[in-house]
Amino acid sequence: MLLTLGFLNVVVAQSGLPPVYSIHTDSSFFTLDSTYFQILEDPTGAYTFEQVERSKAFYTDSPHNPNRRGHVYWMRMRVRNDLPHQLNLYLCNFNNDYIDMYWRDSSNRQQHLRAGYLVPESQISGHKGNREQTRLYFQLAPGQEITIYERAANVLWRYPVTYLVPQLQTEEGHIKSFFDRVQVNEGWKDDWFSGIGIGILILAVGYNLLIFFSTRERVYLYFCVCLLFFVVDRNTYYIQITFFPEYPYWFRLAANAFFIVFFVYFIQSVRQFIQPDQSLDRLNNVTSIALGGTLVLNLFQLLVFRYPIVPINNVIIALEISIRVVYVMVLIMTYRMMKRGVADARFVFIAIVPLFIWWCYTLLSNILGVYFDINLRNLQPDFFQYTESICLSWMIIFFSGALINRYNLTRRQVLQQAIEKEQYEKEREIERNRIMASQNERLEQQVQERTAELQQSLRTLRDTQNQLIQKEKLASLGELTAGIAHEIQNPLNFVNNFSEVSIELIDELRDEQQKKDRDEDLEHEILADIEQNLQKINQHGKRAGSIVRSMLEHSHASSGEKQPTNINDLVDEYVRLAYHGARAKDKSFNCELIINLSEKVPATLVVQQDIGRVLLNLFANAFFAVQEQKNKFITNPEYQPTVWISTELLPSERIEIRVKDNGTGIPDAIRQKIFQPFFTTKPTGQGTGLGLSLSYDIVTKGHGGELMVESIEGVSTEFIIRLPVVLIEPEI
Repeated sequence: MLLTLGFLNVVVAQSGLPPVYSIHTDSSFFTLDSTYFQILEDPTGAYTFEQVERSKAFYTDSPHNPNRRGHVYWMRMRVRNDLPHQLNLYLCNFNNDYIDMYWRDSSNRQQHLRAGYLVPESQISGHKGNREQTRLYFQLAPGQEITIYERAANVLWRYPVTYLVPQLQTEEGHIKSFFDRVQVNEGWKDDWFSGIGIGILILAVGYNLLIFFSTRERVYLYFCVCLLFFVVDRNTYYIQITFFPEYPYWFRLAANAFFIVFFVYFIQSVRQFIQPDQSLDRLNNVTSIALGGTLVLNLFQLLVFRYPIVPINNVIIALEISIRVVYVMVLIMTYRMMKRGVADARFVFIAIVPLFIWWCYTLLSNILGVYFDINLRNLQPDFFQYTESICLSWMIIFFSGALINRYNLTRRQVLQQAIEKEQYEKEREIERNRIMASQNERLEQQVQERTAELQQSLRTLRDTQNQLIQKEKLASLGELTAGIAHEIQNPLNFVNNFSEVSIELIDELRDEQQKKDRDEDLEHEILADIEQNLQKINQHGKRAGSIVRSMLEHSHASSGEKQPTNINDLVDEYVRLAYHGARAKDKSFNCELIINLSEKVPATLVVQQDIGRVLLNLFANAFFAVQEQKNKFITNPEYQPTVWISTELLPSERIEIRVKDNGTGIPDAIRQKIFQPFFTTKPTGQGTGLGLSLSYDIVTKGHGGELMVESIEGVSTEFIIRLPVVLIEPEI
């Protein structure tokens, strides 16, 4: 027997393998001590199972060795099932990011399972549909012994693998431990209360965000972000496996910043809430610098895991000290603002002091553990494990209450301001109404005064308008005077001549009657001549009377009565009057008249003196324009002043009168203004500016016609009159 045991020991020593760990129960959790496993460092992380299996570099080490700097280690252990039935086991690892398990089955085939915190869920080896990040399932037949190779790896931005503790758990033990945690130890209550707490915090996040959008105060936004990252930091594991099962690496990498983001926005919330005055500007600026240094240390911590420039524990302790230093400066600012009587600062101070005290204790515990190997956690009561959660809950609840109180105060202030504003608006409205009533009274009085003034101005304007119209009539009468004098002179000459001839004929008749042998034929001939002369005298007398009557009608107000009128005769009469009037004003005036009067133009009902005034005005303007053009081209003998006058019956039963001249023309800039009252291009004293305006009204308003103008500056101007044909109803 002794020889056999000795032989086995020799085999173990020669093979270099660790002793076999025998399992005698199927309802337990087994932790292998350093006697039963060996480790191998993988500096590059590139070793294969075959290389590791042949390696002779395995050695024995303690489960916890803080001096290990590698991020990948292999563990080797031998396990045997000493039970009479098949054993369902889990290889457990709760410390590392990646777990790989290798072994050879009874047929010497390589087997591989993979799990770990950073392994995507789809790549985890599962059992009965259950994929666990910390457990790998395998089976041992009765009496079966296998050599397990476990590869434990941490990413470079995480701690080196300082803990190497192989753990085995039977399936029955795993089920029982889960049942005990949930049911026996009432672990479901912890999960239930944790869920409620998370729900409350999420509601608080939404509430503060809603208040921020309502008030636009940044303190609510900062506290909202602070609460959000507090929830995420405290529930990283559950959030990752629930929402990011396929991207654990990137989520866990980002998770390194969750706490620091929570802390930064927590500090910003406190500073924004207490609003430090100018006397604390220096301390406030130093706090900002220290907060920036904390962020730098947090990034440097991730770098040190990969490149250990300084001991990792020193960086971690420095980061924790930096966090407490920032906390102290914020406490000092809050205390000073509280002493200045700021009520908000008192709420904040009460909210954050307990958490500061607890963090000071945890800092002391970490320092003693790292540098003096004193573990205070083993000495503290069990309820201490809830202290930090209690302090954080106290801070969040109390600070939230302070924010709600601030919001209510703000609402009351806004409501009070709204009431005051409404009262002020009412007072202003009353004052405005009083002022408006007073102003209305004054305005009504002023309106009455202005109305009286306007009525007087209107009467004056009407009188002035009548005077101007009369002046325009007298001006057009002046245009007629010379022509009328010439026209009257001709019939008067006929009257004088025929009367003298008639007197001589009467004397001759008397002489003939005194003769004894009278010639009766001669007497009858003389009487016939006298009768003819008297007819001529009567005709030319009526002509003179007609001219005088036209002149009188032109100078008096129009009766508005339309009479049957031959438009051609009216045009012929007034063109001659206008022409002789122009020659009477200027003896040098000479103009070629080209008159084309259509015989198809019928008689129509018009106000003769009004249409005559329109024609006279157009003729006078045409003669003035050609004379002005002649004066411009006085050195050009080829220029011949010409006025074209024509009448025509249009198919639309309208009579068209055209008056065209080759005078100065009308510039485009003033063409739209020529029919406006008092607008004239004639020199001062030579025009009233009412001629074309009155003509336009007579044609368009008085007769329902059209008065248009076509002109090319420096070439010609043509006025076009279109009058509707109004048939003369026969007398019954």
